[in-house]
Formats: sequence, structure tokens, C-alpha cells
Amino acid sequence: MRYKTIILALTLLFFCTGIAAKDGITVRPIQTGIATGNIVAPQFPGGEESLYAFLKENIIYPPLLVKIEMEGDINILFTINKEGVVKNAEIAKGFDPLADNEVLRVVKAMPRWTPASKNGETIDIQQGLNVTFTLNDELKEWVKKNGVNTAATPPIKYPSGVEVDNITNDSINSNTSVSAVESDPSLNRYPEFPGGQEALDTYLQTNMKYPKRALQYGIEGRAIYNLLIEPDGEISKIWVFKSLFPDCDQEAFYLIKKMPKWTPGLKDGKPVAMQVMLPIPFVLPK
Repeated sequence: MRYKTIILALTLLFFCTGIAAKDGITVRPIQTGIATGNIVAPQFPGGEESLYAFLKENIIYPPLLVKIEMEGDINILFTINKEGVVKNAEIAKGFDPLADNEVLRVVKAMPRWTPASKNGETIDIQQGLNVTFTLNDELKEWVKKNGVNTAATPPIKYPSGVEVDNITNDSINSNTSVSAVESDPSLNRYPEFPGGQEALDTYLQTNMKYPKRALQYGIEGRAIYNLLIEPDGEISKIWVFKSLFPDCDQEAFYLIKKMPKWTPGLKDGKPVAMQVMLPIPFVLPK
């Protein structure tokens, strides 16, 4: 069973209906503000149902987001050019880098469309999708049984161009540390917090002071940072990948600054500087 959830929102030039999948993925239209006069809308190969089937089959709910129970929706805009090719796909509104990049991956992989036309001439036209990731018991049970390490998880392209691939339970086995080092067969070990994931979870739970304003406003989620771990395990560079809320970002930064040395990554058996991506989860008290 694939774990996914989508609400697909297509422009009014597309289809006027939406679809809700029993596995959590739903789809509905987005208005892009393009005039419809004398325009024949573009068409996905096989039509509306084939588009839904393509999206259902290919968009995957990132297991890590299921594990930490993150939901949200994404607006993505893209152009169907005169040749029917998807171009200029961009996230207009996102909620998490893993989900955002998963939606981008699938949209960019769409086959050629029958292009839009006006007065008999093919034209470029912008389209939009709203993709909503919604958890359900089936998704949670799947991840509980299979974990976040799964061959069904696709490689993810981050804005920096670094690809996360072949992720193992050593590098991502809970709701925190995600390796962001480029896949390389010569890499023997990714950097690790001393004592492993369990020790990292304990460190965060013990030392985090939930910001008062975040509590007041009911803010929860993840502040995501990139870290550069030096060969001696020192954290030499910290920069924000995804902001959550200013007070939460600041608290996450302090938590990282106070961390002990990490166990460095190894390449060809030698310690080397490596970059890791570290989500810091903020979960409101029950």
C-alpha cells in the first residue's frame, strides 16, 4: 500500500471537479487568472481521470512527515508550453521542503500534454495545482510497520542542488536528523549526534524551552537547519533551511549551538566535513 495524500486543485481551464482519494490524496482547481475566451484548455494524456491516476500513483507522502504527524497543503504553478511540455514549475505556497520537493518532482515528470490553443494556434498557458497532505490511520500504520526507511521514498532535490538519496535508518530513523550529503559510494558513515538518534531526541526534549509566544499563538511544526560537521565533529556552520516562527527559529539555533561535538562522517575511512539537515520539532504540549 503506498502512503500518499493529495488534494489536487486544477485551474478552471482544466476541470471543474475535484477528487478525494481514500488513501489521503485529494485534488481541486486553482484559479490562475487567465482569460478563457476562445481558448481550448490543455489536456493530460487520457484526460482528467488519467491525470488523477498519475498523481495518485506517483506522489508519495514523505514517511518522515507521517512519523512526526505533519499535514499541510501546497500550491504549485507550472506552464504547459506550445509543445505540451511542463515548464517553469514552482511552489507558490509550500508547507515543508520534503513535501514541496515531492510535488515538484512529480509535476516535472508529467508526460507531454495536448497543448492549449487559441483560434487554432497552440499557446503557452499557466496551470495550477493545490496538493493537500492529510494523515489517516492507514498511513500511520504503514509507517509504523515499515519505518521511514523505504525503497518507495524517492530522491529529493533541495534548492542547493544537493540530492538526498539511499537514506538509511542510520541517517534518518526518527523525527529529527536528515542527512543532506550527496550520495557517494565512498561515504562510509554520515555524521551522527553522540549516542545516536535516541540521545539526540533526549537532548532536544531535555533542553528545549518552548517559546512563550509560540505557545500563545498555538504554533508547532519544524524549524529546519543545515549544519556543517567538521572532521573533528565540531559544528562550524549553521544556517536556516526552513523557518518556522522567529522565536522557534531562535530557540532551535541556541539548541544547536549548545550541542556537543558530533561523531564525524567518514569517506574512504577518513573523517571529512559533511553537511547534514537537522529538523528541530516543536510539538505543543497536550
